[in-house]
Amino acid sequence: ARAEAIVKLGDIEGDFLQMIACALPLFVVGMMSLAFVVVLRRKLISKKVGADIGVPKMDELAKKVKTGSIAFLREEYKYLVVYVAVWTVVVLVLFSIKPLKAGEVTDGVRCSGCLLVGALLSGLAGFIGMSVATDGNVRTTVACVSGTLNDGLQVAFTAG
Repeated sequence: ARAEAIVKLGDIEGDFLQMIACALPLFVVGMMSLAFVVVLRRKLISKKVGADIGVPKMDELAKKVKTGSIAFLREEYKYLVVYVAVWTVVVLVLFSIKPLKAGEVTDGVRCSGCLLVGALLSGLAGFIGMSVATDGNVRTTVACVSGTLNDGLQVAFTAG
């Protein structure tokens, strides 16, 4: 027996309501994911660092690694900005010339806007991921030194 859909998209009248019906579950899952990330980040930050076990040199090295990783991302993002800008213009032109729906003059703007927002969020995710990873390095090392390998692995998995 085949299960019936709770809500059929075709039964919802109006483009805006259909869009909300499609986007709302995705938004809710996204917010739940962000809440999970906040919980993991707080758990990671609560772990001991080098100064907590009397080895402040570990923290100095961790700071240098983090500074280097941020410098790398800045350099990488300089090139990505140009790449995304070029593709944004290409998408704008192509979808303005030949819209997805006949008569829609805003397809180019909407599609290029989506590309820009996606690129910005992707860059933000990369920056946050690099930050969490470098914060996790020293904490993983400290957990292994002051505890067991299992403690270190738990911290490492928390950091991602």
